[in-house]
Amino acid sequence: MGASRTGLRVAAAPLIVGLVAVLAAACAPPTAAPTGISFNPPTVGYVGKQYVPKATAANRLPVSFSLDAPSTGCSLIAGVLYFDSVGSCVVLADQPGDATNPPLTQVRRTINVYECPSLRSGRWTGPQGTSATVIGSGSTFSGTVDLSAFGLGVQSFAGTVDCDVVRGTVGGTALTGRLSFNGATLSGSFNGISIVLNAPPA
Repeated sequence: MGASRTGLRVAAAPLIVGLVAVLAAACAPPTAAPTGISFNPPTVGYVGKQYVPKATAANRLPVSFSLDAPSTGCSLIAGVLYFDSVGSCVVLADQPGDATNPPLTQVRRTINVYECPSLRSGRWTGPQGTSATVIGSGSTFSGTVDLSAFGLGVQSFAGTVDCDVVRGTVGGTALTGRLSFNGATLSGSFNGISIVLNAPPA
């Protein structure tokens, strides 16, 4: 009889644990609903490029966009933001509400507009002795990169530059990297290794 009761207790234990978990989940405070306008444009734009602003409102109504008066370097035409010249573009996101929803607080975001950076020729340096010798010619480049610190030896590379986006191959492996707005750094990943290279002096 004692053994039977012990077995019953053991069998009931998982059921009790499961019931406690269900009750805890049911009693947990609800996740807070999003409020206001969610608008997160890039902080950097480049002359000659464009961006389509997108935002969501907590009341699920459409969000409208406009440019603040002090804005420079951009224009907003038919919902598309054009980066026209170097400047500071201030974008306003508004949701005025409707008959059943009050207006939401306006969101203001600044996008700094720069000329496209250039990929400098010369010796770029990175962590753990990583370095690359870059030979640039207009929108194309080639060279070698020393990845010995990661056990990958010296690899040849070549590719093209489109403003801040660098596309090419390193040792036959395709990759995409990005130049910083001032051309001072190039970030990318190779075989799962994230690398940031520092440009030679301008």
